[in-house]
Amino acid sequence: MRRKFSYRVVILAVAVLLAGLAGDLRAEADKAAPAGKATKVKATKAKADKVKANPVAKVAAKATKAKPVIAHIRMAGPVLASPPDFSLFANDKFMTMKDWLERLAKARCDNSIAVVALEIDSLQIGLSQAVELADAIRRLNKVKPVHTHLVSGSLGQYIVAAAGKTVSMEPAGALEIIGIGAELMFFRGTLDWLGVEPQFIQIGKYKGASEPMMNTAPSPELKQQYNSLLDSLYEIICRQMAGPRGLTVKAVKAMIDEGPLTANEALKGKLVDKLITRQEWLDKVGREVPAKAKEARMVNNYASKTSPTVNLSNPFAMLSMMLKGGAGGEIKSPTIAIIHADGVIYSGKSGTNIFGGKYVGSRTLVKCFDKARTNSNIKAVVFRINSPGGSAIASELIYQAAKRCAAVKPVIVSISGMGASGGYYIACGGNTIFADESAVIGSIGVVSGKIALTGLLKKLHVSTYEITRGKNAGLYLTRPWNKSEKAALKKHALRIYDIFVSRVKTARKDKVKDISKVAQGRIFTARQCISNGLVDSIGGLSLAVKAAKKSAGLKANPHYIVLPRPKTLADVISGNIEASLPGPVEKLLQRQLGWPASMFSRTGKLAGVAYLAGLAEQLETENTLTTMPHYLQIR
Repeated sequence: MRRKFSYRVVILAVAVLLAGLAGDLRAEADKAAPAGKATKVKATKAKADKVKANPVAKVAAKATKAKPVIAHIRMAGPVLASPPDFSLFANDKFMTMKDWLERLAKARCDNSIAVVALEIDSLQIGLSQAVELADAIRRLNKVKPVHTHLVSGSLGQYIVAAAGKTVSMEPAGALEIIGIGAELMFFRGTLDWLGVEPQFIQIGKYKGASEPMMNTAPSPELKQQYNSLLDSLYEIICRQMAGPRGLTVKAVKAMIDEGPLTANEALKGKLVDKLITRQEWLDKVGREVPAKAKEARMVNNYASKTSPTVNLSNPFAMLSMMLKGGAGGEIKSPTIAIIHADGVIYSGKSGTNIFGGKYVGSRTLVKCFDKARTNSNIKAVVFRINSPGGSAIASELIYQAAKRCAAVKPVIVSISGMGASGGYYIACGGNTIFADESAVIGSIGVVSGKIALTGLLKKLHVSTYEITRGKNAGLYLTRPWNKSEKAALKKHALRIYDIFVSRVKTARKDKVKDISKVAQGRIFTARQCISNGLVDSIGGLSLAVKAAKKSAGLKANPHYIVLPRPKTLADVISGNIEASLPGPVEKLLQRQLGWPASMFSRTGKLAGVAYLAGLAEQLETENTLTTMPHYLQIR
């Protein structure tokens, strides 16, 4: 108890010192702050910032029809699937998909806006996120013109940019679009070299979850699954690129085969409309305002998140801000709860693994659903899923919690990048399933196993002596299974598989005509799932929210709460922290070995290894998993 108290005192002391130091720096900065400069569209940056920060000024802007607004929006940094586990301040400026959709919707509904200038700069985004954002931009573009500008474009960045009315690009830029590729890693050769014997039981002919450890190459079934999956994803990508530009899929495929494309090649292929520098583009956007309007003013970073406002001259002001509860929204009637399941599914509390990847804890999600179910002000739930699965028992607990909630109020499932294996298991707890077009769905199957270390221990001259009581007591010892142990584990795995299939049958009823054609570990894109019955509708978070409102009979705009909420300093001090601070091993390796942060990101080079390491860790604590066979990354 004394140790815990000392830890809190240290945190409080550091926070107070930081607040005092920041106050001194702020005072010096105020003395030296330079005046702002006017923009080339007859508006000062100071005025633009004032309009952005002051709600009264925004209302006045709507009433000023003679001076329409050019809304400048810069899209940069990572698009988070869900809020981070830890946030120093209650309203840190992280941007989730929900934040971006709300920002674009605000621009669409703001009557003062005539033109939107969308600048895409170092946007870190996945394929399914890009498709969802592109759809939101197209909705905006139907109401008012959206002009986009790229520095250089990855596949996701270009899909977002192509949704605009016009697409501009830096003359020195390039389109880094070369198609899609999946690289499967197999560790059997390494394990044989180490003298380690993998022990796995796989339920589902196409599951493939044990193959990275058991094989040196993919089985015919696994090859078939991935070829089918990539065929579907490639068609989606080509349609996303071709449709907005008025091109044929055949023409787009020909250009992809020539990629990466220089800016001039992109222009020649009509993937972009003009090559122009960012500043020249900003100057020319003002000319796109309707001719009847003589003047326009640009609002820089329209509707961006504002930083916490703190009086730093007060040494306790920063500490007060830090101690505020985590962001999540106010619960008052009517409210829609958006519950996130983002990452590998574990038993216990949600958190972050040693590589910085998020995981979904069953205890955390059950609490979220119980809160949504019992609070009368919450009228509906949107269950946002981006998960490859994980623990079978944790998936069952989350499924049960979602189902209990769905019996009381609408639970609309929205699958983002992945709802596979346990990720699809928990989706079956909802009433209706929406999914992004390119989302990976299915993998209805089970895997059980362990790594037998007998050969490695022998190489290391380590001897073992086994003493057991019970026929199957050696199930988790370092040696390989005997026949009795393997039979017992297979019986358990088959039971879990039968339960998984029964959950799908109960949820999908007559929508799935033949369960045998979608089970056995098969994987699909969401587009394929419309025909096989695993998904109800193609659509992102916006459509899922709209469906939740309709199902709950809500006509007025509801409030929203996001769960689980990010933890803050207040939670650390109080001991109410359900997530570890991110990436301790990541930071150590970056500092000591100079390894770049991109190696450990969720789209980095070691992400697949981290994913498999996480599965191995789970198998140390439970013997049956419902998870994807491989880490799948679309680039």
